[in-house]
Amino acid sequence: MKLMKSVQQAAFGLLFLATIPESAMANEGAASTPVEDARAILIASDTEKMLNAMFAQMLPLMESSYLGQLGQTEDGAEILKQVSEKYPGGQAAFGKRFGELMMASIRAEIPNIIEQTAQQYVLEIQPADLLMMRRFMESSAGKSMTAAQPKIQQKLTTVGQGVGAKAGVQAAMQLMVEAQKHLETPK
Repeated sequence: MKLMKSVQQAAFGLLFLATIPESAMANEGAASTPVEDARAILIASDTEKMLNAMFAQMLPLMESSYLGQLGQTEDGAEILKQVSEKYPGGQAAFGKRFGELMMASIRAEIPNIIEQTAQQYVLEIQPADLLMMRRFMESSAGKSMTAAQPKIQQKLTTVGQGVGAKAGVQAAMQLMVEAQKHLETPK
């Protein structure tokens, strides 16, 4: 049984090596540091592009949340009233401008996020594994996987939104049934 497992592991290793481009094999003598490998993994997996898309998806919620929070205080409500009357484009444009400023600030921090992620990879993943991951991500198979990710993510987002909507309706109905007991009972 142990022999069979060893043979399977060796076969997997050979299959994995087959995905490594010859140019990477030729550079095997050129040593890289674990953090360089981690950075290369993040670059090859389009992490910056993924972060930009993730933050852009959250932006409308952040804009409306900012406006909502601002309107929670008396002073903030007064500001929103004046914005509606005097700011070019009103509250909607004011909220959008908040989003633009926020995204500029986030984008400026993306290199720092990537560097911190690379450092975390180094802490959590063995150097040899980082090197193998890097080689995979830079291989044609890794590039193919990276190229497919946005389309897969988009499909999963659609599925997730449907599941979330259904769960929301079910939870609201269940909550109303539970609340009905308290609402009908006189105190």
